[in-house]
Amino acid sequence: MTSRVLTLAAAYAAFGLEPGAGLIAAKRKFREEVKSLHPDTTEPSPDALSRLAAIVEAIRYLEKHLPACMEVEINSDQARRGLTRSMRSGERTIIVRIPAGITDGSLLQAVGEPDISVQVRVIALPPGAVRSAGPAEFEPLDDFIEAFSRPSANARFARWIRKAQSAA
Repeated sequence: MTSRVLTLAAAYAAFGLEPGAGLIAAKRKFREEVKSLHPDTTEPSPDALSRLAAIVEAIRYLEKHLPACMEVEINSDQARRGLTRSMRSGERTIIVRIPAGITDGSLLQAVGEPDISVQVRVIALPPGAVRSAGPAEFEPLDDFIEAFSRPSANARFARWIRKAQSAA
C-alpha cells in the first residue's frame, strides 16, 4: 500500500485542520470521523473504506512524527491564574507547572523531565460562563500526591508492629 500521507500538513489536511492544530484536535476529529464511517451508521462502500484508511494513516503519521510533546488544555481563567497539573506519560506521572498569564501555544518543560515538553492550549469559556476553582480541578494533582506520599501497606504494617512491640 502506498502512503498517502507524507507530511504533517497532509496529515492535518486529512482531518480538515490547519497545520499545527495539535494532536488533541486531530484525535478529536479522528473519533468523529470513525463514528460517522462505522458500519453501524454508514453502509460500507469503497469510498467509506478509502476515507477510513486515509484517516487511520493520517492519525498514525501524526502520532509517529510529531515532536515528543504533550498537550494540555486549560481555560482562560486558569491561564490567567496559573496552575499545576499532573499528567500521564506512558507509565510515568509527570507534573507541569503552568505560570500565571500563559498564552495559547506556549511550550513548557515538565518538572524534572527535560525530555518532555508540554504545549499549552487555552480554550475560551462560553460567553457569560463563570468557572470557579472547584475540588474536581485539583483531583489529578491530589491523586498524584496521594500515590507518592501515602505509606505503602508494608510500611503501615511495619509501623504497627513497632508500636505493638514498644507498648509491650
